[in-house]
Amino acid sequence: MLRLFRDKRDHPLGEVFNRYYWLQIGFIALSVVIGIACSTWVIKGSLLRTALEQEMSHYWQRMERNQAAELPDTKNLYGYRWSDVPPVQFRHMQLEQGVNRHFVDGKERMTVYGEKDGQHVLLVFGESNVNKLVWLFGLAPLMVSLFVLYSVLWWWNRRARRYFSPITRLANALEHIDWEHQKNQASPFQDIRTDSNLEAEYLKQALEKYHQVLSEFIQHEREFTGDVSHELRTPLTILKGNVQLCQARYGDNKSFTRLHNTIEDMQLLVDTLLAIARNTTNTLTAEPTMLSECLDNLVQDLESVSHNKGIKIDLQKDLNEQPRKLYPSMTKMVFGNILRNALNYSQGTEIDVILQKNKVLIADNGIGIPLPNNAKVQELSGHQLQLEIKGHGIGLQLVQKLCKQLGWRVELFDRQYYLGTHQNVDLTMTTGLIVVVYLN
Repeated sequence: MLRLFRDKRDHPLGEVFNRYYWLQIGFIALSVVIGIACSTWVIKGSLLRTALEQEMSHYWQRMERNQAAELPDTKNLYGYRWSDVPPVQFRHMQLEQGVNRHFVDGKERMTVYGEKDGQHVLLVFGESNVNKLVWLFGLAPLMVSLFVLYSVLWWWNRRARRYFSPITRLANALEHIDWEHQKNQASPFQDIRTDSNLEAEYLKQALEKYHQVLSEFIQHEREFTGDVSHELRTPLTILKGNVQLCQARYGDNKSFTRLHNTIEDMQLLVDTLLAIARNTTNTLTAEPTMLSECLDNLVQDLESVSHNKGIKIDLQKDLNEQPRKLYPSMTKMVFGNILRNALNYSQGTEIDVILQKNKVLIADNGIGIPLPNNAKVQELSGHQLQLEIKGHGIGLQLVQKLCKQLGWRVELFDRQYYLGTHQNVDLTMTTGLIVVVYLN
């Protein structure tokens, strides 16, 4: 189902730089940890094993030359030798030829055991000393080099952020412009320093020019809409007064009532169009209103049109409805345009208006419209929804704009698709369209 989405805000440029900077540091640190683990495994698992085997082989060669050859006795390597009875600490151990790990002198150490001509030799390697050497000649230089590397990266990151910070500030200033109060305000870009960044300086000048042109355009548009508002309201007020005089003189009848209601609709239309042009609802007043009453009045106003078209409008109210804050003029225009389009172009026999808790359904049983790619649901927007016959009056374009300002959402469904996916709607499974207005 396609819906109206707001554009997602991108991450600020500074945040992107920080994110990649720390991500880079994280990957480097991870690679260092893996490298150290691999180095330790290679040193202890391969190099030391080979070295101990060579020490044992060298000792046997010494014994061939001198049966009383002394055992190795250094800081990192020492040994034990016996003929028949092993030393006490080794009597309960199962010694195997080659390099192994045994608990010797209170610690688990790497050992190499061999037996030749009745002589047993066990060489013990002082592994803790090697760990110190690995730290001294491996980890310490690596930490120093990483400190230097991170310092250089931090310096370059600072330089990059300083270079792009004017662009970031310009973007933030552009994003936070209050176009509603730009009449007497200076350019929001004039106090931003570009720090000799030529690209940022060119961008600043372009934005200042753009801001000046757009501010003048908005000011002219407001002056124009104010003049138009005055010019339209004056004749409507005169017409309304004359209709009231006619009603007082000749009595109230349906023609005068219809004319009076039409003038009021025109006045509401003027106020609403001006609110849309100014992109604000500040000029309108929200009133606690029962939406069902507004819809009921619309159905009565369109009774003559629906009778001439041979279409019945059925309103289903929500029994648990509560008053809600509504702009009467905009609400009337939204649902009025949808109903008029359904009356004029559905070619059906019935229109159902269903009021639910937070949405209103307007369903017809007409011919429907061909949706692109055989889709069963279509977003209600002018550039995607191309009707062969244009709507009544301002039509669906105005409906979308009005709903956007009201915080509502509008969707257009194929009737059969909607009824097939929403089992809580009591409607007949026929062809046609369903317009759903989701209220805030």
